[in-house]
Amino acid sequence: MKWYKMMTAAALAAALGLTGPWPAWAASPEFARTGEEWAKLRDDVIEYGELADLIHEYNATVQNNQYDYQKFREDYGDTNSEVADAYYDLAQDYYNDMSGEDDASSRMSDLNLQILGDNMMEQADESLEDSKIYLLTYEQAEKNLVVTAQSKMISYYEQLLKQQQKEASLEEAKQDYSLAQVKYAAGTITQVEVLSAQEAVQSAEDELKQLGSEIRNTKETLLVLLGWNYNDSPVIGELPELDMSRIDSMDPEKDLNQALENNYTLKINRRKLENAKSQTTSDSLKTAIANNEKQIGASLSSAYKSVLSARITYQQALTQAQLEETNTQIAAGKLQAGMMTRLEYEKQVHARDNSQITSKTAALSLMTAMENYQWAVNGLAAAE
Repeated sequence: MKWYKMMTAAALAAALGLTGPWPAWAASPEFARTGEEWAKLRDDVIEYGELADLIHEYNATVQNNQYDYQKFREDYGDTNSEVADAYYDLAQDYYNDMSGEDDASSRMSDLNLQILGDNMMEQADESLEDSKIYLLTYEQAEKNLVVTAQSKMISYYEQLLKQQQKEASLEEAKQDYSLAQVKYAAGTITQVEVLSAQEAVQSAEDELKQLGSEIRNTKETLLVLLGWNYNDSPVIGELPELDMSRIDSMDPEKDLNQALENNYTLKINRRKLENAKSQTTSDSLKTAIANNEKQIGASLSSAYKSVLSARITYQQALTQAQLEETNTQIAAGKLQAGMMTRLEYEKQVHARDNSQITSKTAALSLMTAMENYQWAVNGLAAAE
């Protein structure tokens, strides 16, 4: 019935001409969000701030996990005792299927059923599962998909900046090649040097082509993550402005309690400890939890250090960009006074433009580091 309704809706959309780029069918019912919220998610613009909602509603893995979670609850129940009882029932089904016949084929079949039943009984005795653990596991997977989507969107813009650099490098290589041809005609350089300049042009063209392929792959991966087809054409919106003030509020020591409280791996292991039936399993989980807590603290501290390092790199890149801007202004004066050739001036302009792109790239790296720290606080700090 659900499939029929989806097909009917698709046919209606086609009949109405609603064939523009949009994500797949949402996981939540229509009443779960306001009309305005749905409109934003269903438009043809991917906004950075909408990535989490897009993943939740349209990512195929998330939708499959939601189905599997509901199926688990239907088949096994919610509590660990209900799950164990379901395993016991399955074991009994295997035992009941044993024929008890004495012929070779029946004995072999009964042996296999006995083994399956015994394994299921053992699984029931040792099971730590319940629906809460499944839910936490799937929530963790969803959050990691959001991290991946954020990373892909930032990488997309990093690659576009790199593309600008490659294009500028190609133009510079072409200028060098043209100059080399002039010098060769004048007899001031060898043919080997001309060929070297020509190879530099070819190399720059190849690198630009390869980067173009990488940009397409990044975009396609992002689209599929968010529920579009890989060849759809939604607009990828601008990234938010870098907010340096976020760093001032970061404090690994103060944020540690929240990171511990939110951490999914830790919550799962604590839940397993509640469900543990044997002392051996309980002791093993207590050791794992203690190690989780130590590792989370180390992960949070490492994430903070990465933020500080990225901030230094960004500040240095800004300083270099400002210096190259000053050098370009000086070069413009020299060019006007006849103290610098046009080619020398263009090389300085290239250095300025390159430094500006480097500073923008450093800003994106800092944004990534800041996001990683926040995700560590929000439950995704490495705990193992």
